[in-house]
Amino acid sequence: MRTSINLASHPFVDYRSFLLTTGILGLVAVAFTAVLLITAVSAWRETTTTQGKLRALENQNAQLSAEQRELETELRAPGNSEQLEQVYFVNQLIQRKTFSWTQLFFDVQERLPAQVRVLSITPSQRDDGTVLVEMRLGAGSQGALIEFLQALEQGQKFREVVLHSQGENRGSRDALDARVTTVYVGD
Repeated sequence: MRTSINLASHPFVDYRSFLLTTGILGLVAVAFTAVLLITAVSAWRETTTTQGKLRALENQNAQLSAEQRELETELRAPGNSEQLEQVYFVNQLIQRKTFSWTQLFFDVQERLPAQVRVLSITPSQRDDGTVLVEMRLGAGSQGALIEFLQALEQGQKFREVVLHSQGENRGSRDALDARVTTVYVGD
């Protein structure tokens, strides 16, 4: 039988595997720290760049606001109020002139069923620039009138379709007489 005897003054300890494991874990920790550091620096640079752009835009906004206040003060001066009213009047005339009757008639005709006819049509410009159209219609049947109203609602050129009145029409070729208003958006 063999017996192992250690004649050394200190017992043998294998530090090699411990040092190898510790070294690998240390390198992983250093690499992870480097990646975090690079990410943090790039985020910081991006933040400072964005903050600089934001400050520039805020300064530009402040300058434009100041300029707008100056122009509004100048426009509200007593001598300029008459010119401002004339400009407003001319702008309204231009809006009225740019309204296309032909396009309105085409858009209404596109949606008009065979048994419905337009007896009168009256557009009026609203303050927000849209056109309110009042139509008086003659319809051969209730179903044809409903079909026309649904066609207006489903299209993109008419909004807020409202049937104001509807009545039987005796002695005429139309069975029903109706009054409808809608907002015409156009193109």
